[in-house]
Amino acid sequence: MPNPPPGFEWDERKAAWNLRAHGISFAAAALFEFATALEIEGNDHEEDEVRLTLLGKISREICVIVITRRARNIRVISLRRATAQERRFYIEAKNY
Repeated sequence: MPNPPPGFEWDERKAAWNLRAHGISFAAAALFEFATALEIEGNDHEEDEVRLTLLGKISREICVIVITRRARNIRVISLRRATAQERRFYIEAKNY
């Protein structure tokens, strides 16, 4: 498993599972276009932790990332390719 790039963190076991399940490495989160992403749902997973589910691009691919903020880092919880329905939503929302 690659080490997290600066500004990111994750659980190594979860990252390995995500790579097997979704075929995408958490290291790709460093390429996620946060500035143009859409928040598709918030999720209060724990009392003190707010998780964000964002729909956005990594290169030319539309992906879904679930993150939370930890101190100065972005903690990656999940990263996967968007479903067809999520891709349509993103394209329509962005007027592509």
